[in-house]
Amino acid sequence: MTPEHIVVIGLGAEGPATLSPDALAHIQRAGILAGGQRHLDLFPDWRGERILMSADLDAFLARLKDSYRRLKTVVLASGDPLYFGIGRILLQALPREDLVFLPHVSSVQLAFARLKETWNDARVVSVHGRPIENLVPALAANEGKIAVLTDAKNDPHAVARFVHDHGVLSEYHIWVCENLGARDERITRWSEAEVYSPLNVVVLFRKQTTVGGPSAPLLGIPDHALSHRLASGRMDRRSHGLITKREIRLMVLGYLELEAGQVFWDIGAGSGAVSIEAARLSPSLQVYAIDREPEALIHIKENVGRFRLGNVHALAGEAPDILAGLPDPDRIFIGGSGGRLLEILDAASRRMKPTGRLVLNCITLETFSIAWSWLSERNLHPEATSVQLAHAEPLGNLHSFEADRPLFIIRATCLAVASSC
Repeated sequence: MTPEHIVVIGLGAEGPATLSPDALAHIQRAGILAGGQRHLDLFPDWRGERILMSADLDAFLARLKDSYRRLKTVVLASGDPLYFGIGRILLQALPREDLVFLPHVSSVQLAFARLKETWNDARVVSVHGRPIENLVPALAANEGKIAVLTDAKNDPHAVARFVHDHGVLSEYHIWVCENLGARDERITRWSEAEVYSPLNVVVLFRKQTTVGGPSAPLLGIPDHALSHRLASGRMDRRSHGLITKREIRLMVLGYLELEAGQVFWDIGAGSGAVSIEAARLSPSLQVYAIDREPEALIHIKENVGRFRLGNVHALAGEAPDILAGLPDPDRIFIGGSGGRLLEILDAASRRMKPTGRLVLNCITLETFSIAWSWLSERNLHPEATSVQLAHAEPLGNLHSFEADRPLFIIRATCLAVASSC
């Protein structure tokens, strides 16, 4: 090969012993060797100029730009530099024609090879120097295989805690692949009591699909598939329990007009039925399911785990007090107000984004009257629909329709009083 200005060489855990003759020849001819301290230490006998790559990447790039045209430069990296590595940053900072890449096998490739699993269908997520929330889309999408590139902060224990906090720890087998390619390489199932090497890849394998998981319909989950409180301590066809019925959920979702990437508040979430339906529509939708009752939170979290949703945040607290710490919403559904409806509506009007929408379910005439008057007095042009479901029930040897209580659904758009709408 011709002596290009910068050659970026990927290394394995064993250092120079893993390099090709071509890569070693580039290092021997180089006048500058650049990389992290761990990589530079692998070449103790190299006598040229060294450039240490530290957390200050701007300073590192400035030194490279200042020196690489006068001396042949080699940049050392781990595995494949173009796979969540320094390669992307170098391509952004330097002319492409001045760069050549000689990759090594990536840590993700080695991890799946050691686990004897294919990885063409895996989702790779980097939390190395990045927010651990990067895991949310993969968890929300129920990915079957997830490889996680970690760091000292977002280590295997932090990954496991994050998966647990999103209610899906029981749905995954977690493997930790340490020091891949080195003599002290170790592949083990994650254990809370274990201490792990800082050089590791975490791999999550989803367990066999559970009842109520991905096999449930995309929209309109049967009521019996959701954990919820029973009404009057019993369960029959006319008393499905304290849950927003499937047909009503579909109407509410239609009126909300949810979009990917939005923030959705579900106030008085109960079992979280509306939150669960909404969250399954898009993994980028951030759903905040809020209820003041401890028992309700138990059901919400159980449903989040059952459907393996990483984008539902179950919060215990009373609205509007708990709303102060949440991101401003694009959409709000009020399924219960605990007698503080006017306070909740006032908070919603101040926090809702300019293009926001609110939907409110009212069982009683009094609640409907309060909400309708409040919205009308502020010229927010509310709309309302009355719904009364009836289901076929046995009547002796025949059947008749038995009606549920009527429900009033109010909706309003552009609630933000300070907006230009």
